[in-house]
This record gives sequence, structure tokens and C-alpha cells, in this order.
Amino acid sequence: MPSPTDKPTPPEALAHVEPVPVVVSFASHDTGPPWQTLAWRPVAIEPADPSAPAADAGALAIGLHRDEATGYYLNATSGDPSIFVMWRLEEGRPRALGVTLSYDEAGRWMDAGESVDRLPMPPEMFAWLDEFIRLHYRPEQRRKRQAQRPSFLDRDEFQRMAAREAEGGAKPLP
Repeated sequence: MPSPTDKPTPPEALAHVEPVPVVVSFASHDTGPPWQTLAWRPVAIEPADPSAPAADAGALAIGLHRDEATGYYLNATSGDPSIFVMWRLEEGRPRALGVTLSYDEAGRWMDAGESVDRLPMPPEMFAWLDEFIRLHYRPEQRRKRQAQRPSFLDRDEFQRMAAREAEGGAKPLP
């Protein structure tokens, strides 16, 4: 992937990206222990059927947002670009609640205690994401660090400071 600073971003470039409707498929396997006989995990993400109502198909949307550009960049450059799926078990069945391409958003979901799994990103979706990153990602500008200030003065420096204040007529504390 070329550097994201190779070309300037026109302000209207991909300002609004239509979300891609997808459906997440799950598979289960027998775990053996009687307290949890099945373990579920997402196994595939496929385009949603455009003729089916979104609620009936369980479709979710993968959208791209400029404020997540850093998270998209981190995902794309990770060496294993992924689609992240947030899901829960409801009445013993898995239900996908969200999908994202942002490494940062998936991290926030996990920090909130949600179940998040990842699936490999198809090449066509990577090309779509790559174009968005090229247009909107800008590396964070590093700020100059201020010199570290000592938290405590050593004994000699403290005595010199106290002597300067005493000469200047500072009143001692009671």
C-alpha cells in the first residue's frame, strides 16, 4: 500500500460511502462438557440478498466513516486484514449485532465486554477499503515533547531556592 500522503484529498472525495449489506453465517461444534454442549463462531460473511427485507434476512451494514480512518489503516496494514463481527447468544442461538472494518472500533467493542471474532476480508472489499484509506487517512502529527520537569528537587537545590526566597523578603510559613 503506498503512503497515505501521496496525493491530496479532495474535500468531497468519498464523503458519503454507501454501506454494504452483509449477512453473517455461524457454525457450531460440540464442546463435550454438559454445561455448554455447543460452541458457536462466525464462519462466513456474504452479501445480503437485496430483495429480502433487512430485518428478515438479519442483514447488517459495513459502512466506512472518515473518523475511523486510522482504525481502517491499522486493519489494512496488519498483515491479515479482517472483518470484525460483534455477536451474542440469544436463546441459545448466535446473533450478529455489528460488523466493522475498523481495528479501533472492534477494540472498543471488546473493551466493552462484547464477543468479537474476525473473518478474512475478501480481496474486493480490501480494494474498496484501500481506496477509502488513500483518500481519508492522514498520519497523526507528532507534537514536540516538552522537557521533563523534575517532580522533586534535591536537598541542595531546595536549600538554594529557600535562601533566594528568604533574601527576597518572602515570609516563612507559620
